[in-house]
Amino acid sequence: MSGYRTTPRADEDLIEGARWIRADYPQAARRFLDAAFKAFDRLAEFPASGPLARFKNRKLAGVRFHVLPPPFNRWLIFYQVRDDEVKVLRVVYGTQNWRGNPDAFFI
Repeated sequence: MSGYRTTPRADEDLIEGARWIRADYPQAARRFLDAAFKAFDRLAEFPASGPLARFKNRKLAGVRFHVLPPPFNRWLIFYQVRDDEVKVLRVVYGTQNWRGNPDAFFI
């Protein structure tokens, strides 16, 4: 595996997530980003480690997810393995309604 890359939406998710965490816990915002990037590195090493998310839309075939480690274990990384790399699609707080309309959420 050659590595990972994040989509613009995933980059926005990381920025917004860090801002949201920083509002209550300034020191934790940096730890959140560190945990996310460490997880991306690990997914690049072991891309099949996350279970498949099952969607009806064929464009979402092969989307997997990974839960960040505590204390950020309410955050989910959604990714696909494409062209010998991990493509990080989204990094979202688990209470977001990604199941309700996955086409709009991921595409």
